[in-house]
Amino acid sequence: MTEIFTINNFIIFVLCYIIGSFPTAYLLVKYKTNKDLTKEGSGNIGTLNSFTVSKSKFIGVAVLLIDIFKGVLPVYFMMFIMPHPYQSVMLGACALILGHNYTVWLKFKGGRGLATGAGIFLVVNYYITIGWCIVWLLVFLVKRKVLIANTIATFLLPFYVLLINFFSFLVVNSNVPGFSLNYFTVYSIIITIIILSRHTEVFKKKNTVS
Repeated sequence: MTEIFTINNFIIFVLCYIIGSFPTAYLLVKYKTNKDLTKEGSGNIGTLNSFTVSKSKFIGVAVLLIDIFKGVLPVYFMMFIMPHPYQSVMLGACALILGHNYTVWLKFKGGRGLATGAGIFLVVNYYITIGWCIVWLLVFLVKRKVLIANTIATFLLPFYVLLINFFSFLVVNSNVPGFSLNYFTVYSIIITIIILSRHTEVFKKKNTVS
């Protein structure tokens, strides 16, 4: 078992949190419209609210792509460019989501982590992202509500993880040093909880805007 409480893991966690906390949507909307995204629309620092507030497809797409790559690039770098143990990579992935959802630069306000989470799983195990998108689309076609589709697709994420545990052909990156299905499962569930924590806040406010 890889020791989790190490200087290396601490540095990875802090750096990934800082990367994840980069408030893409807030800065782009502020630059283009001079509006404070935390005080406009749903107050969410994410793709849909940035599009809703700015009414700019360019900003919406730019926010989506940058937030996805906030997940893709750091995880890919840790996993393949300067390889770290698998547990360190997954710890960093959790920090990316935590930073995105609770950014220190905006008094711990943030997005809901969907785009960054999708980017992370594109590298960690793309079957998760595929399953996530399929469920999201099916729920959205029935309910026609983005927030409900977001929540249900994310809530079922542990189910996708369970399938991967049962079917070995769905396992990805098992050659990464220190790979463990236990680490994959535990950290994937932690990521799910962090993402759902932001959706729970919305339901408490009875806000239907995602």
